[in-house]
Amino acid sequence: MSFKDYLGYQDPLMPSLATGFGGGVGLKGLLCGALTGSVMAIGMKLGRTNPKDRGAALKAYEKCREFFDQFEKEFGSRDCYNLIGYHLDNPEENKKWLKEGGREKCAKIVEKTAQMLCDFIKGF
Repeated sequence: MSFKDYLGYQDPLMPSLATGFGGGVGLKGLLCGALTGSVMAIGMKLGRTNPKDRGAALKAYEKCREFFDQFEKEFGSRDCYNLIGYHLDNPEENKKWLKEGGREKCAKIVEKTAQMLCDFIKGF
């Protein structure tokens, strides 16, 4: 189940918005796309609808920090490169990653993150 399905959003734009997060944002090995997507989901649940609503923004920031810390504790890092050990923007390393089951490893991280997020969101 995707975050948008869990939260009940049916906007077809959602997968498009998150596409660039893969591989640590455009394959750069930075912040894990599963974590970035989780921040989006928390924003979908708690985010402000009025740009001047500082209270809602602060609440969302707090919950994003909490989830960020939980993610780092679970996986030992927040960065794609540290999680998978490959620079996906390097064609040779990308091939090695694929050959050694990289997609499956990332799928497990995404699946575990989704479960963590669902459990986390139940708390608010």
